[in-house]
Amino acid sequence: GGLGVDESYGILPQQYITLVGEHMLALVQALEPFASDHEALSRAREAMPGAKGVAMQSWKEFAASTGSNVGDEDIVISLMNGKDLAAHVMTNSDHNYEEDEDELRGEEDNDETDKAVTAFCNEWLDVVGSAVTGRLLERILRIHHLSPKGCEHLAVDLGYLLNVFSALGVAGHPHPLLNHFAELARMGAGDLKEMISASRGEKDNAAVGVMRAAEVRFALIRGVH
Repeated sequence: GGLGVDESYGILPQQYITLVGEHMLALVQALEPFASDHEALSRAREAMPGAKGVAMQSWKEFAASTGSNVGDEDIVISLMNGKDLAAHVMTNSDHNYEEDEDELRGEEDNDETDKAVTAFCNEWLDVVGSAVTGRLLERILRIHHLSPKGCEHLAVDLGYLLNVFSALGVAGHPHPLLNHFAELARMGAGDLKEMISASRGEKDNAAVGVMRAAEVRFALIRGVH
């Protein structure tokens, strides 16, 4: 069998991921002064295209780490926004991808000043969160070998980051692949092998093809052939 919730109880997130989470949560306070100062806001907006480029690069490298040859920028954008993957990933009821967007829309019904601050902060949190997610997934697929104990730690680390993104409440986050990878880490070897066999050749779109290649790569890292 795979890793159950009770089995992982007591395992704490590792320092590298808690540092990432703390920085993400601290970003909200760091961004708010920019939103309330017109000149600072203008400078921050000028930097936005560069920040989006950094996020794009992390997802390009994630795609490359799966062995996929992704030259089309539209495929990278599709991977980044995750919507084309939503129907194909393993889900967790605690982290509903669609509901997060609905919740955010409800929060935007505040007064105009609050809406402007929220929109600005969310725009930056989206870009930074996307860059962090793409880079983390890419680094996971660069691991040479993942033991059963390593899988337990990875599942807990990803669960922690899922909670951080859920707390931030930014539309599109947590990205559906974060929970999908956490589930891949929890699965028993037999179940993982069976899932990959069942989905072999399933490529409804190019982004799903990259995800399936990532699953195969992750299985190899776990020693599942």
